[in-house]
This record gives sequence, structure tokens and C-alpha cells, in this order.
Amino acid sequence: MNVGCIPTKTQVGSAKAIQIARRGEEFGFHISGLEVDWPRIRARKDAIVSSIVKGIERSLEQNPRIDLFRGTARFVGPGRLSVDGRDIEAEKVIVASGVVPVVPDIPGLAEAGFKTNETVMDMEKLPRSMLVIGGGPEGMEFSQIFHRFGVKVTVLQRRDRVLPREDEEISRELEAILREEGIDIRTRATPKRVEKLAGDRSAVIADIAGKEMRFECDRILVAAGRRPHQLAEMGLDAVGVEGDPLRGIAIDETLRTTAPNVWAVGDVMGRMQYTHFAVYTAGIAVANALKGGDRTYDTLRIPGAVFTDPEVASVGLTEQEALARGRKIKVGKQAMKAVGRARAMGETAGFVKFVVDAQTDELLGMHVLAHLGADLLPQGILLLHTAERSIAPLTHCICVHPTLSEGVKAAVTNLKPVEAVLTATGDLEG
Repeated sequence: MNVGCIPTKTQVGSAKAIQIARRGEEFGFHISGLEVDWPRIRARKDAIVSSIVKGIERSLEQNPRIDLFRGTARFVGPGRLSVDGRDIEAEKVIVASGVVPVVPDIPGLAEAGFKTNETVMDMEKLPRSMLVIGGGPEGMEFSQIFHRFGVKVTVLQRRDRVLPREDEEISRELEAILREEGIDIRTRATPKRVEKLAGDRSAVIADIAGKEMRFECDRILVAAGRRPHQLAEMGLDAVGVEGDPLRGIAIDETLRTTAPNVWAVGDVMGRMQYTHFAVYTAGIAVANALKGGDRTYDTLRIPGAVFTDPEVASVGLTEQEALARGRKIKVGKQAMKAVGRARAMGETAGFVKFVVDAQTDELLGMHVLAHLGADLLPQGILLLHTAERSIAPLTHCICVHPTLSEGVKAAVTNLKPVEAVLTATGDLEG
């Protein structure tokens, strides 16, 4: 809450407003002398985060059934914990300690200095240039944010494409959009060493597809993923909880750990690092702990999003995953440039994509690259929670006109066997 979703999205909002202002002539107005006020952007972020955090703290403190202890907890024995020297006993324990940034072992990085997602939003001033190590969700969001704030941004991504866990068409289309916007994205890039330069600048020497290249910058942002927080300091051995500092706490399908009466939820599981996944698993763990139940968790129906512009949103299997499982599939796509509301809003980038079983019409996955794409995803999420998971209800859905959701229904009506489907936009002119 303090350094993750909400503060980042406030800066996404500021960056979007700046971008719209720069596009004013498209909408019939002109702004001269546009300036980015970084201190005010920070102040807006801090005010929004503070308001939300205080509201949550107040609800915890005012609940007579909750005792809130502030500090660092560690197990000292079965059912016993110590919080900064204060002993606490509990029959049931749920571990929800979250994650911290992964810092890769790159020679010279520590000496040169760097920022992470936890510190980059509180820089005293904007740098002229920034090099981002990592092409995952954090790397993509921050690269676009700071580019729109006027920072020259270069991204080094180790894999052959950004967002490698997303559907390949989605990630490659986003990569093209960000490059067109002016972000320098280098794939197959492995940082080898960092040199500290005069004037608080740095140079990152990287292997780019077998060729050594040098990138000088004012700031380095490490966005190389996150790992479970403080597992080594938590005293897990004292109660028999097994886990790996990088992969998370070992659990079964009911979220029980290897120790009696200890459960783990959210990021510390080492599965999906989303707040909504943490809330979902917390509900299951609490029910199992207090009621002695055996509810299980399911990752297939957990949605995810990357809040670039346009947004990336997905649930279920990608096309590549479905084919790898031997499924015969149909794919339906609709380009947002063919959706009336998107054209009226000037938000025509991206497309909606469905992956469906060719024999049963079972929805396997939904993938979106669009303005407010995450808000379009619930139609697919809901279908995945039905018994049949059939795509049929969407074919009969009546969408309000004109809305972005018409693109969702259109994608369903465009379903074709996978061998007949062209590129993301090649068969979607209109």
C-alpha cells in the first residue's frame, strides 16, 4: 500500500494527464508552456497514499477484535512469536509478510547507487536520463511514467521480449507502442558491470545479443522482480516451516505450511504477486484456520494487469500455454481502432483477445491491451467462475453503445480456428 499499487497508479494518472495535454491538438485545444512539477506530483501521491493508509489503520485500531502490534515478528517456538522483544502466543498463525525488491548481483551496482520501486517515487528531483534494469510489470510501468515526465529512458530486458509471462502478441504489441512513444527498449540484454561516473552519473555495460554496449545515465532503476520478505529473519526453523528465500514458503493447496497451525498467504507464497491474490488467499486461510476447513486456492482464475498505457490485462491461459497443453483452440480478436468509443476517446491502441477450446467452447483465457483494459477483463473472469466456463453467454451479451466493452463482444464473434488467425491486427481492419 505504501510503495506498491496505489502510489504507482497515482503517478500513472499524472503521467496520463500530461500525455493528454501534449496531445491537445488532437482534441481541439492547445496548451503552451507545459511544465512537469515533480514536487507536486510527489505531494499528490503522498496525500492519496496517506489518506488510504490512515483509513485502513483506523479500521484496524477501532476493531475491538484486533490487537495491532507494530514491529518485526519472528517465531521462537510453536505458537509463540516475538515482536521486537514482546512475546505473543497464538494457536493459529498466518504469515503475510510480503516481498522486497530483488537486486541482481552486478559488479559496481551498489557502488554506483540505484533506485527500486520502493525509492524511485521519492527522488528529490527528476533525472535527465534513467536506465531501467528489467522488462517486467514494474519496469514497463515506471519506464513509461518517467518518459512522460520528460526523462530519457532506456530499458534493458534479459528475455527476448518485455512482459514474457503475458500472451506473446500482447507483449510484442505493447513493446512496439512504447518504442514508438520514444522509450529505448533493448531485449536480450544482460548487464555485466556498472561504473560510477563524475557528477553522480553511472555507466551500465551490457551484453546486447552478444555485443557489448555502454549506456550512461543519471539514475539506475532496478526492476528485476521481487522476493519474499525477511524469510531468513523470521525464525521459520523454530516451528518447522520450510521455505526458500527466493521462492517463498512451502504450502499445500489449502495454504497450510509444513508446520502445524501455520498458513501462508499472498506474495510470501512465491506464486502471484498481486494484492487481490493476497486478499483472496487470506480469505481461504482464515476460513481454514478458524473453521478447520480444507478450502483450496486456484491460480487459473486469478486476473492480472500491468498499468501501462494502454493497459495489459489477462486471466487464464495464453495462446502459447493452451497449445503447449495440447488443446485445440479458437482465437478471437478485435482491434480497438475498430471500436467506436475508443475512436471517439482517441484511445485506439491495442486489441482484445480470447482463447477458447475449439471443441467445447470453454473459455481458456482472455487477454486485453487497451485503454482501461483491466476494467474490460471482468466479463472473462466471470465466465471462468461458471460451471461450464462457456463463451456462449458473451455471444448473447447486449453491450451499451458506444462503450469500450463492445470490443469484448466483437472479439468473441471473431473466433476462428487458430491456424486461420492472422496477426493481432492483420485481419482486423475496419
